[in-house]
Amino acid sequence: MEEKAKLSVEAEQGDKATILIVTGRVDGSSVGILESAVQEQINAGNKTLVFDFQDLSYISSAGLRALLIAARLTQKEGGKALFCALADHIAEIFEISGFNEILDIRATRADALGAV
Repeated sequence: MEEKAKLSVEAEQGDKATILIVTGRVDGSSVGILESAVQEQINAGNKTLVFDFQDLSYISSAGLRALLIAARLTQKEGGKALFCALADHIAEIFEISGFNEILDIRATRADALGAV
């Protein structure tokens, strides 16, 4: 029996931004999936990214680092990265690490898209 993938990243193209729906766990063994998805969008010219974390169950320090790099890449390209729909336990990780002060976090996807 195959083990279900720990992480999936699905892209949806919106009018003003690309939405990356992140599902599962972002840790040292799966962070490459997230990094590749971000780089793919940047390479395609999609410079404004909204990360929807509604179904994110866990994020490690490697995942936080990848998000910081994603935010810097989008900013360098003249866009931005927004992060939304954080579960309480994920929001707590962002607060403890101080990432809530560094990254643009919105309560809902609609809020994030409205801020684009």
